[in-house]
Amino acid sequence: MSLSTRLRAARQRWGRLGMLADLSVDERRALVQLARVQAKENLVARGVGDIDPGAWISPTASIRFAERVRIDAGATVGPFCCVWGGWSTTWVRIGKDALLSPGVVLVAGNHDISGTGPVREQGFEELDVEIGDGAWIGAHAVVVGCRVGNGAVIGANAVVTQDVPDRAIAVGAPARIVGWRTDDARR
Repeated sequence: MSLSTRLRAARQRWGRLGMLADLSVDERRALVQLARVQAKENLVARGVGDIDPGAWISPTASIRFAERVRIDAGATVGPFCCVWGGWSTTWVRIGKDALLSPGVVLVAGNHDISGTGPVREQGFEELDVEIGDGAWIGAHAVVVGCRVGNGAVIGANAVVTQDVPDRAIAVGAPARIVGWRTDDARR
């Protein structure tokens, strides 16, 4: 590589870094904090969990308790999704070719609310979350401790707290079945 090519490349790198000089100390600190969270909840999580290299995960997705998360080949985890495996024993499993639209939240369990004290002191019920092969979870839907069947469709903004059968179409909060994806005797 010639000297002029190396100098041009160095100027480009410094030019991109120069925009950081325009940031205040607080802004730079916030940017570093954001990068650390991003690395922990996305980049590092990919190496900890059972995530197939054929899955596509948005760089803005959050994967917590990744050692109890499995994402199969062809699955898509969209922007700003939160995929949280269980605290100690439960799992989140996302099947082959499943599609999680932007903002979907999958949580392996739920807080106990039976007491009168602060909810965080009431305990936690761990429940597996399973998203079946080829299922589609609409934007901003929430799935807590249950199974969404193979080929099922969950509407945008739905709240799913009970199992949804294969090929069912469920919408609402709480989610309810409103149809089926195939001609089926269950209609």
